[in-house]
Amino acid sequence: MNRSPDRVKPAPAVPPPAPLLARMGAPLGDPPDAAPGGGSAAPGAPSNHAEAAPDDAPPAAIAPFWQRMPRLFLFPLQRPPLLRILAVSAVSCVLAALVFSQVVSGTTQAPGQILAGLMRAVGWMLLVSFAGTLYIAGFSFQVIERSASGYLDSRAYPPDIEGGGWSRPIKMFLVLVLVPVVLGIVGHLGPRWLGPLLLIGWTLLLPASVMVMTLTDSFTEAVNPSRCLQVARGIGAPYLLLCVYLFLINVGFNEVLGVVLRGAGSAVHVAPVPPDATTGTAGAALPRVTLSVPTVALLVFAVGFVFNYFFVLTCALIGYVMYQYSGALGIDVVGPGETRPGRAAPASAAAHARRQREALIGKMVAAGEFREAIELINGELAERPNDLSLHVRLHKLLLHEGSAPRIETHAARYLELLLAADCRRDALELWVATRARFPAFALRDPAHWTLLANEALVAGQPEQAAEIIRGFDKRFPADPRIADAYVIGARVLLQGEQPAQAQRLLKYVVSNFAGTPAALEAKRYLERYA
Repeated sequence: MNRSPDRVKPAPAVPPPAPLLARMGAPLGDPPDAAPGGGSAAPGAPSNHAEAAPDDAPPAAIAPFWQRMPRLFLFPLQRPPLLRILAVSAVSCVLAALVFSQVVSGTTQAPGQILAGLMRAVGWMLLVSFAGTLYIAGFSFQVIERSASGYLDSRAYPPDIEGGGWSRPIKMFLVLVLVPVVLGIVGHLGPRWLGPLLLIGWTLLLPASVMVMTLTDSFTEAVNPSRCLQVARGIGAPYLLLCVYLFLINVGFNEVLGVVLRGAGSAVHVAPVPPDATTGTAGAALPRVTLSVPTVALLVFAVGFVFNYFFVLTCALIGYVMYQYSGALGIDVVGPGETRPGRAAPASAAAHARRQREALIGKMVAAGEFREAIELINGELAERPNDLSLHVRLHKLLLHEGSAPRIETHAARYLELLLAADCRRDALELWVATRARFPAFALRDPAHWTLLANEALVAGQPEQAAEIIRGFDKRFPADPRIADAYVIGARVLLQGEQPAQAQRLLKYVVSNFAGTPAALEAKRYLERYA
C-alpha cells in the first residue's frame, strides 16, 4: 500500500510516490496573486520586442519638407553648425582687422591709398574666405548626408561616419564653375535662345546635382544631366517646389545681406573736399573717406555669418528632402529620424553600426539572400557573442531560412542569453514559439526550468509553467532545485482548481525539505489555502 507524501520522509533527492509533475498540463483556471519568487524582466533590460520594433512596426510618417521649414531655419543655430559658423566668421573678422589696420589705422586717407590697401586686403580675404568656405562646405555635405540617412538633429550625429571629406566640396566647386562655362560656350555657338534655356535648365537641376554628388561622390555623375534628371524624377513634382524654396532662401539671403551692408554703410564717414583757396570752388579731388578697423571687422564677421548661415540652411533643406524621399532615391535610413526637441543625444558608434547593419541585412533579405545575411551576423557574433540585438536578428533570419537544426540550436543559446540578461518575458515567448515548432525542445540548465516556469506563472500562463516544469523530478532527481520545482507544480495545481493534489505536494515539500526557502514558501501556501 502506497503511503501519502505527508507521512513519507525520504531524502530530498527522492521524488514523491506519484510523479505529479509528469501529469500536469490539463486546462487550468485563472491564476491567483503572484507568489513570492516570481519575477519579470528587470527595468531597462533589453527587450526582444524593442529590438524587433524597427523591423516589424510600420515606419513613422515623415513630415513634408514644406511643413518642416520653421525647424530647418533653426538648424544652423544648433550647437555643432553654430560653432563652425562662428569660428569661420571670427577668423575672417580677425584677419580683416589685421589687414585693414595696416591700411587705414583709423586715420583719414586719400581714396587712392585706400584703394591700394583694399586690393591687398582683398587678396588675403579671398584666400581666407576660400579656406573657410571649403571648411563649411565639407561640414555642409555631412549635413546633407546625415540628414538623408535619418539624422535630423546635428546634436545626435554619430562620432564617425565615412564621408567625402575635402574632395566633395572641391568637386562641387568645379561643377559650379565648369558647367556654366561649357553651357555658355554651347549657347554662344547656337541660337540666341539656346544659352538662356541651358542656364535655366542647369539652375533647375543644380539641387539634383548636389544630391548626386552626396550619393556618389563622383564629379562625372554630378555633371551627368540624365543622372540628375533621374533624381529629380524620383522626387517628382515636389522637386519643383524645392527649387522654389531654394530660390526664396536665396532671396532672403540677399535681403539680409543688404540690411547688413546698409548698416555698415552708415558707419562710413565721407568728408567733402574743402574749396580751392584761389578760386573758392570745390577741387577736382574725390572726397575723403574715413574707415575704422572695428567697422571693417564687424562687417566681415556679419557678412560671413549671414553667408554661412544660409549655406548650412540650404544644405539642411536638401538633406531633409533626400530623407523624405529616401525610398525613391535608394537611400538607407539608419538614423532615428524625428526626435523630440531637447531629447537629442549623440548616437554611439555601436548604435550607428547596428543601424547600418540592419539596413544592409534588409537589402539582403529583400533580395532573398538569407544565407549571406546569416553569415554576416555570424561574423559579428564571433566578435560579440553575447550581443542580444545580433541574436534577435539572427533568429528571425533562421526562421526565414527554415533550417530546423539551426533554429533549434540557436534557440537554446538565445534562450540562455535572454535569461542571463534577466529578459524573462522575452525568454518565455521564445520558449513558447520554439516548443510549438519542436515539441521535444527542453532547457539545458536546470536553474532555467524553475526561473522560466516562475515567469510563466507571473505572466498568467500556468499551462506554459506546467509544460516547462513537467518531468523536472525525473530528469534532475538529485538537483537541489527540485523542491522549488515541486512548489511551482503545486502553484499550477492550485490555479487549475486541484487543491487536494496541490496540498499533498506542498506538505511533501514541507516535511522533506525542512529549513529550505522552498519549504517556507510551501508552508505559506498551505496556510493561505487551508
